[in-house]
Amino acid sequence: MNPQPAPVSRRHDLDALRVFACYLLFLFHVGMVFSPAPFFHVRNGDSNFVFFIICGFISLWHMPLFFLLAGWSAAASLRSRGMAEFLRERWGKLAVPLVAGCVLLVPGIKYLELRSGLDLNHRGLRVDPELQARFQESLSVELPLMSPFDQSFLEFLPAFFTQLDRFSWSHLWFLAYLLTLTVVLLPLFSGWLRRASGSTTPGRGWVYAPILPLMLIQLLLRQRFPGPYNLYDDWASVAYYATYLICGFALAVHPALGAPLQAERHRLLGLGIASVGVLLAGALGLFDWAPLMLAGSAVAGWCFVGALLTYARTNVVRSSRRLEYLAESAFPIYWLHQPVVVVLAFGIVRLPLGIVPKFVLLLSGSIAVTLAIYHFALRPFGPTRFLVGMKPRRGARRAVPLPLRPGPVLGGR
Repeated sequence: MNPQPAPVSRRHDLDALRVFACYLLFLFHVGMVFSPAPFFHVRNGDSNFVFFIICGFISLWHMPLFFLLAGWSAAASLRSRGMAEFLRERWGKLAVPLVAGCVLLVPGIKYLELRSGLDLNHRGLRVDPELQARFQESLSVELPLMSPFDQSFLEFLPAFFTQLDRFSWSHLWFLAYLLTLTVVLLPLFSGWLRRASGSTTPGRGWVYAPILPLMLIQLLLRQRFPGPYNLYDDWASVAYYATYLICGFALAVHPALGAPLQAERHRLLGLGIASVGVLLAGALGLFDWAPLMLAGSAVAGWCFVGALLTYARTNVVRSSRRLEYLAESAFPIYWLHQPVVVVLAFGIVRLPLGIVPKFVLLLSGSIAVTLAIYHFALRPFGPTRFLVGMKPRRGARRAVPLPLRPGPVLGGR
């Protein structure tokens, strides 16, 4: 057996990226309330194209970054555990929060979604007639109509758990996909670790190698499998995010890959910006060629993820009490933020205010309420920490850190 790669110290830059990615969800999901794009659980009556651009830009690299960091975390966890223990650890940090969230959080989200005239289920998006004309302004196809919905929450609740068309995992789809991909790829990952030697001296060309499979996935699969995130008929997203998961694993197992990535950081950023410029031109209607948009999304996504990794590595070299607190909060904030945004949005969009005041009110209110719930109701107690995959408080803070110590789903503590 070849020796495994030597352990490395904890990467505080990756902690910072996890925090950045999780807290950016507030801006992304609040922005979706005011975007003309076809779906969010609750929508404002008026929309603005600026939010379409902002949210579209974030979506290019945001979830890919999550999966890449999760691949890094999986390598750390598997390196320090056997396969059986790794699976038990993943169960606690992925399956438990997924089930708990689907029971405690998502029914309310789905109910307010239906009350708002939207229904995104495993078969796709349906809307009520009042929203149909509005969506036709931003879509090239006519969305199917949903059945009228006028149930109370107590009438709706049993159907959520017994009828597939009523069920949703909302933002927790990430946990379902990550758990599935981790289990499927576990034999590959385990064998990879056993055979890794740490002697790789890669050139700069590897930095751009993932672009080819990502482009092929977008060009060959995306239009045939556009979603939604139902796992069983979403092969474009499955293949796309699996690629990022594997890339994150590779970066953790072969630290030498970081040197050429670091050397290419300025070129990556420039290529990413150029690709976004092309995508923006398409979004503004300057051209209409789907293959270029699909290929451009793959290029932009990888380049921005790579650039973020390198600039974080350069600028975040040490931890702090603030970063430790935020890193521990990252996954619970991800788990908790969506119902807060949806509940507040359901009331705020009905206020007699303009888009900007509503946006500011919803963004600030969502952050404040989510952080308050986390800090005072979730973080201090063992049972709630268990439900969101956090480590027990007792004895967890002063232990000698493991290399690349894994934590909740996104790899933080």
